[in-house]
Amino acid sequence: MAADLSRLVGSVLPVLLLLVLGMALRRTSLLNDDLVAGLKRLIVDLALPALLFTTFLTTRFAVEHVWVILSVIAVCVLLLGVGELFRRLNGGSAYQRLLFTGFELGMLGFALFTAVYGAAKLPALGVLALGHELFIWFVFASLLRIEASDVVSARATVRSLITSPVIIAILAGLILNFAGLGGWLTTAAIPAAFLGALSYLSALIVPLVLLIVGFGTRLTWAGLRQALPLVVARLVVVVGLALALNAWLIHGLLGLDQSYQAALFTLMVMPPPFIVPLFIPRQRSDDAEYCNNVLSLYSLASVVVFVSYVMITGAAA
Repeated sequence: MAADLSRLVGSVLPVLLLLVLGMALRRTSLLNDDLVAGLKRLIVDLALPALLFTTFLTTRFAVEHVWVILSVIAVCVLLLGVGELFRRLNGGSAYQRLLFTGFELGMLGFALFTAVYGAAKLPALGVLALGHELFIWFVFASLLRIEASDVVSARATVRSLITSPVIIAILAGLILNFAGLGGWLTTAAIPAAFLGALSYLSALIVPLVLLIVGFGTRLTWAGLRQALPLVVARLVVVVGLALALNAWLIHGLLGLDQSYQAALFTLMVMPPPFIVPLFIPRQRSDDAEYCNNVLSLYSLASVVVFVSYVMITGAAA
């Protein structure tokens, strides 16, 4: 028992230490807003696609995974509806319905899951990520553009899809996987060297993301009070849904192992996508401030809930 507890603490403590270090670096000249913006581009355009490509290249898909993918899309749509209900009851920012759905996998979920459960279990999260990315790029991004009063066309949606490094990496990994080339790519000298380089890029995600999240935590008391109702309401809903889906679908109907249960819980307790403020027009500063407050508070709450889940289930790698 003591050994298990020590192993769990050893898995989650580095996560907390890197978050604290990020908060401390805000008081130094080592990190600033411009540098963090550049690091985010590095993660989204290089490190994350590298991780997703190798994950989808080696993921073994089964028939039951289709139900998992469809369930993730259904959950995202359901949360969008709950968010609209919350907005009508609570009033306030029109972005509340969008902040109630979608999950920040790229900039936080993959980092936390990998840090605790290890890269070997990433394919479980990759299956869930496929359904999530379909929702984000086909539905969520379009709704963000509509809210910002931009004209949304089918051409613009397709262009955003085919030029996204994340989508390109996922599709490339899937195509090579289904073509049966995954094994050859991991054993032949030159392709294996290419995959080795991608693994080095992937390794950047965990430390950089955790430092960035810690650096970006800038809540005031006023901002906390403003963001707290949505954060609490969404967490109550998603934690309940995650536990129910794990018991009824993942473990019950599909009989998938513990890694899929951990992956689903990790996905569903992540904060709303960090891209939301990027789509808010400059003149809507109140909405931008509200979204940033929600994302900051939710990121901290996500880490607390995730770490609590790991400690309770004892399922770290």
